[in-house]
Amino acid sequence: MNSVLTEERVREYWNGNPCDSELSSQDQFSREYFLDIERQRYQLQPHIPEILSKIDWREKRVLEVGAGVGTDARNIISRGSIYTGINVDRGSTEATERALRAFWLVGTALQRDATSLDFPDGTFDIVYSFGVLQHIPEVEKAVAEIHRVLKPGGELLVMVYNRSSINYAVEIMFLRKLGLRLLSLPGTVSLLQWLGFPSQKLERHKALRRQKKQMTDAEWLSRNTNGPDYPYCRVYDAGEAATLFSAFQIKSNEAYFFDHRHWGVLGHLVPKGLRRALGRRWGWHRIVHAKKSPGRRAKEKATIPRLQTN
Repeated sequence: MNSVLTEERVREYWNGNPCDSELSSQDQFSREYFLDIERQRYQLQPHIPEILSKIDWREKRVLEVGAGVGTDARNIISRGSIYTGINVDRGSTEATERALRAFWLVGTALQRDATSLDFPDGTFDIVYSFGVLQHIPEVEKAVAEIHRVLKPGGELLVMVYNRSSINYAVEIMFLRKLGLRLLSLPGTVSLLQWLGFPSQKLERHKALRRQKKQMTDAEWLSRNTNGPDYPYCRVYDAGEAATLFSAFQIKSNEAYFFDHRHWGVLGHLVPKGLRRALGRRWGWHRIVHAKKSPGRRAKEKATIPRLQTN
């Protein structure tokens, strides 16, 4: 894998599609636009504000790696932090800047590469990153940089995708692979569309299968996270996440979030209580809360178990 080329493709994707930007049809960058995104984000994922409450943000210097359109940034700033957020692309950085201005919030939004940060050692009290590191090909470098810029005793709160989840093991690696084989049958796309699945993505998956009959598990995973043309993603079980963040003292390493939307009409029939229980056992989000040991030096590299391939 050419990590430089892959990173550039990831950057281009987010530049044109900042995270959650598709959720609202309100006037772009208006207060209503950002509030609409916030409402939908936290309604679907109520565990986000819950995990933010794990930390005392007051008067803490915070770095968010991957700020998206600034939804969590506004939440963190409102809790009294001294905030800096970075995005790898210009489009998301502009969205974060506009979000902070729309609500008269004090914070800094920068376009930066997480694998090569230009902050001095020990700059931040807290580093927060929700759903970003799994999209970085050279993730070991990003984690080492996070460790470096975090103060001794500082806290890390991060979400990566969970390998031991219903979403990965059942949906992506079994049901969707089966569905891909069935897409060539007459009427399958129409049936899946009726069940609530987007026809445009289905047609694209169908076209890509005609182009390439075989693909690795890594390629298939990437195509099933942010769309069939998405270039890179990976997943971590509890042990792999512990290895990735082995330079830190891990306080918790837990699963959250059963995404019922992936099951179409059937998913909406699942009671909220059951959704939450499934998420806490086999959720798509693996959330790690960790601490930098006082006086411990960052590891230059973390040994990451390789993603299994076909």
